[in-house]
Amino acid sequence: MKKIAVLADSGCQLPIGSLEDQGIYIVPLTITMGNKTYLDLEEISANEVFERMNKTGEMVMTSQPSTGSIQNAVHRIKDAGYDHIIALPIATGLSSTLNGMKLACDMVGVPVTLIDTKGTASNHRYLIRVAKKLIDDGKSVAEIETILTAMVEDSATVIMAPNLDHLKKGGRITPAVALLGNLLKIVPVMKLNYELGGKIDTLDKVRTVKKANLKIVDHLVNECGLNNKDFIIAIEHVLVDDLAHQMKQAIIDRIGECEITVRELPAVVGAHMGVGGVGYQYIKKYEGLTWNE
Repeated sequence: MKKIAVLADSGCQLPIGSLEDQGIYIVPLTITMGNKTYLDLEEISANEVFERMNKTGEMVMTSQPSTGSIQNAVHRIKDAGYDHIIALPIATGLSSTLNGMKLACDMVGVPVTLIDTKGTASNHRYLIRVAKKLIDDGKSVAEIETILTAMVEDSATVIMAPNLDHLKKGGRITPAVALLGNLLKIVPVMKLNYELGGKIDTLDKVRTVKKANLKIVDHLVNECGLNNKDFIIAIEHVLVDDLAHQMKQAIIDRIGECEITVRELPAVVGAHMGVGGVGYQYIKKYEGLTWNE
């Protein structure tokens, strides 16, 4: 039987280094503010990034993990006796981390199965937890790939940005679109488009934050409201915890009691949404496994 490790990046918001004894290796994405670049979750937290954005208006750039950090992780995996890697990077539409992981595994000489999570944050983290359970249950690499790939297709991420400047700076929209949107006070409701590998794509456009929040709730209800017991939901935000909890209650009011949690967005996504960004993720449960298990 193969000894299988999981390789992921900090977009999942799991702690760097502390899960390696369980076969889960996390490499940090990079965050640039001003003239300094930080290792995500090692040198700066998401909350610290957001607080600086809020106080100074700083624009933030994010990037994939360095080639060296991925190679170092793969070497540690190999030295620990693992002979196969399940790689679960942040969505290819948000980062080139998947390509970096493939290159590192090829260079070190460890077989790898690459699965595009097409997401980040809570859904990303949940896929890693399911992968760990599947490995512990003795599933084959092919079985793990089949189950996780199907779960990706049974998930979604929908978010809104109250200000378009951060999306413009990050290259997600053009300067002309950002200028027009801000002048008209347009609030875009966006999704991670799975057909584009999880790239940010516009789902709807409204004129106020309140209307955007209502649209987000409507989309969730339409997507999984009839089967809410089969899904787990996360409301994620950038420094608007009260608003996120209001959205949580609005969802419960619409679809009934369900497994739903409120969390801060990872820096790599929140940096492009800006302060006030909020949205939801859902993913289909695997054998009753919850967010926190």
